[in-house]
Amino acid sequence: MAEGYQYVGGVEEIVPPVPLAVTGPSREAYETGKPVLVRKSPWARSFEGKELEREVWTVGQGAAIFVSGPPSDQRRVSRSFVWVPVLSGDQITAMLSLQSYTEGAFDDWHVNLLHDVAAHVSLALANADHFAQAQTERARLEALHLLDMGVASASDERQLAEAVFSVVSDYLGSTHTVLAYVDVAGMVAGFTGQRAERAAPIGPVAIDGAPFFRRMIEGGTAVIDVVADDPTDLAGPIGSYVFSHAPSHVVWAPITQDDRVVAGVVAMRNDGGRFQATHLKLLETAMPVVGIALRTMRLHHANQLALAQSVRIQELAALAGHELMSVVANIADQARTMLEAGGSVCWAFDTEGRVTATRGSGDAVAEEVLGWAGLSSDDRVAPAGIVSGKAHDYAWNLVPLWYGDRLVGAIGAVHASALVAEPSSAALDFARHAAVAIENARLVAETRGRIRTLEAVAAFTDLTPTEPDRARSEMARLVSRALAGSQGELWLLEDGELVRRSDNGDPSPRVPVTDSAGLLRALTSSAGARRMRALLDLLGSPQDAFAIPVQVEGRLAALLVARMTAGPAETRRLAGVLAGQAAVLLGQLELVDALDRERRMMNAILRHSPVGVMLEDAGGRIVYANPEIESIYSLQAADMPGRKPEEVFAAAGATPAEDADAEGTIELRMKDPDRTVHVRRVVIPGLEGEPAGVLTLHEDVTAQRQALEAKDLMLRAIGHEVRSPAAAMKNTLAGIMQWEETIDANGRRSLLQEAYESSDRLLSLVESQLIIAKLETKHFEPTPEPVDLASALAGVVGVLNHRYAERTSAVEVNLPDGLPQAFCEPAHLGQVLTNLIGNALEYTSGAVQVEARQVQRGWLEITVADNGQGLPAGTLDTVFEKTGPAGRSRSQGGLGLGLYLCRLVVERSFGGRIWVAASDKRGTTFRFTVPARIRT
Repeated sequence: MAEGYQYVGGVEEIVPPVPLAVTGPSREAYETGKPVLVRKSPWARSFEGKELEREVWTVGQGAAIFVSGPPSDQRRVSRSFVWVPVLSGDQITAMLSLQSYTEGAFDDWHVNLLHDVAAHVSLALANADHFAQAQTERARLEALHLLDMGVASASDERQLAEAVFSVVSDYLGSTHTVLAYVDVAGMVAGFTGQRAERAAPIGPVAIDGAPFFRRMIEGGTAVIDVVADDPTDLAGPIGSYVFSHAPSHVVWAPITQDDRVVAGVVAMRNDGGRFQATHLKLLETAMPVVGIALRTMRLHHANQLALAQSVRIQELAALAGHELMSVVANIADQARTMLEAGGSVCWAFDTEGRVTATRGSGDAVAEEVLGWAGLSSDDRVAPAGIVSGKAHDYAWNLVPLWYGDRLVGAIGAVHASALVAEPSSAALDFARHAAVAIENARLVAETRGRIRTLEAVAAFTDLTPTEPDRARSEMARLVSRALAGSQGELWLLEDGELVRRSDNGDPSPRVPVTDSAGLLRALTSSAGARRMRALLDLLGSPQDAFAIPVQVEGRLAALLVARMTAGPAETRRLAGVLAGQAAVLLGQLELVDALDRERRMMNAILRHSPVGVMLEDAGGRIVYANPEIESIYSLQAADMPGRKPEEVFAAAGATPAEDADAEGTIELRMKDPDRTVHVRRVVIPGLEGEPAGVLTLHEDVTAQRQALEAKDLMLRAIGHEVRSPAAAMKNTLAGIMQWEETIDANGRRSLLQEAYESSDRLLSLVESQLIIAKLETKHFEPTPEPVDLASALAGVVGVLNHRYAERTSAVEVNLPDGLPQAFCEPAHLGQVLTNLIGNALEYTSGAVQVEARQVQRGWLEITVADNGQGLPAGTLDTVFEKTGPAGRSRSQGGLGLGLYLCRLVVERSFGGRIWVAASDKRGTTFRFTVPARIRT
């Protein structure tokens, strides 16, 4: 090829390259090494007949011309010329030529002139070539120096690539550059760079996925020039990058280590230019420097990894005693840097294989690795080694963490590419230490949990069941404090409501529970999870909460609620222990409450018991005395404990009677006041290892004794009263029968009258006793009816006339006009009037006043008054009692039951009242009330 310069018409022009094979005289001069003189060009006419273009070689038969010179319409062709070779030693290095548009313009003189000039041109070209070589070498050395400096300052592969790209683009004029290498995992990785732009990473990909890189390393250790593309190159990231930019020239400079290609630099131009030989020489010289830098970086990286691994192991060892969450978080952070992953997650498992702690670092998609590996369920089959795979454009690794023969956790990592990188041996060593750290954290958490459990149990034992309300509040606080990390709460079932007691005095939340037994059955059934979730929602608990029913004797007593936070197994275990302690305490509280109710009931019974109760210990000393003892012996019951019963009896003046009961009942008699007390001793057997005690029952039988005496007296009186009229009737009838023929009519009538009066008194006595018996049962239901008071009084006076004869004329009845009728049982009203008027006739000899008036709407007040001596003052309080004063004449039926009968009738039949209105020397006045019939 020949190229050069020409000077035409005062203008210097560059002659583009042309093969000497197509030229004529110049080729002859070059091949022979001798000057060629052409005075008349044989090619001029043939070229002038052609269409010639300026500044373009036109090839003809045996010659080629380059039309140049000043612009003109005519393309002119040289008609005479001379060519002289320029020799540098025996080698032709250049050609000199003189050309003219006229024929015969040159001769031998011009040939000799050019020959002399050629010697000087040869020297100048040699000097220029030497200078160019020096400049080229200087530029190469400068580029190598810059490369050395850039490589030396690079801290990673990216900075190394940018240093190489900067030198290659500046010195070689490269438009695009690629640095590709085999990384520590045996994958193809690298960086691409465009002139004046930052480097961009490519890969990593497997070598089979980088066909261009594989083809280049198979080409050997020499720099490959003019690399042609192959259709398979576009399948890999490097070939696709190189040939997608339509390069005009591509060179490959391999980087070797131990005669093995481990990396290479691809330089390319897509601006139409080509790389020179000096450029290739620079690449060849620079590649060892780049290779050393790559190796140094790998060693440095390995040292850093080893140092980082050592630091990681030390940090894992320093995690001893830390909380499980912080341990797994630290493991996740360290695993991400160690595995050079985009994201990592560490899981911790409990002894049953459940996930107890999870923490991630980096890309959150790493949390899916456990599921991708098929280990998301609790009944997972633990892998023996590292599991790798691809999912959703991610490469992932799962590193199991084994502690002995138990899987305590796992590390999951995802990588930005879909290339699976197997973890190194350092990762396995890290996994062993991570498993130890997780197991230590689990043991520490378990130990702390047991300590908290023991503390909570100890705190429960400090609660006093005798203070129920305080114990319930303290129990709720203990549960909240023991499960503070899980937001534990204790809901107590109180009065049909689940109540959560508040510590700060706020109103306690309450949830009604209508059927606690049904709720407990639903919660403890096989399908109770849904009911439990509904109850937790009602209580306002979060979705991760769980609950444990607290049962006391098969009944729902409380509900313990907590969240499933860190360490769910430990949380459940602690919650179960607390629920058990709460059940024990609630059972004790119920027992104490039952005992307290029994105590209060017994105290109430003993306090209000009509029988005195005294409890003695095994030594015979009093330990308890109820208030009735105090009223019986007129001594303070509070002063009796510690004393012997004999001392109390002596202080009260009570002495045993001589006729004691053979069954162990002692009769004590007191004189001031006159009182009889029965004391019965009951031996109380002692419990296991305890001595027996004695319970003594003290009963004041004074009133009963008096009642018995009065009853005995009354029975004797009734017997006498019944016997007297019966005997009188018998005697009278016997006299009539014996003297029937001798007794005249008046005598017979007189005897019959006596018999009638005796039978009347006997009948009256029996009726009175029947009425008393009926009214004393307290189940009497009267059947009232309207009764005219005037007619009733007339009937009573008529009855009394048989008993008192003319004395009944002293009865004066004063009834106002318009007095309403009484509304009661007529017989009962007649009985009351008969008794009151009869008593007045019996005790007095003067007039007996009977009056009636309406005292208020619905009631009549009836008054019976006499002018006798009045009742004794000492009998006014007991005049209406059953033991009231008897009549003066037993023969006339005075048993003392009349006024008692009147009180029973008035109070229980009439619903009214009877009283002594006045009783003095001027007489006695009785009043009673009876319902009146009011017309509406």
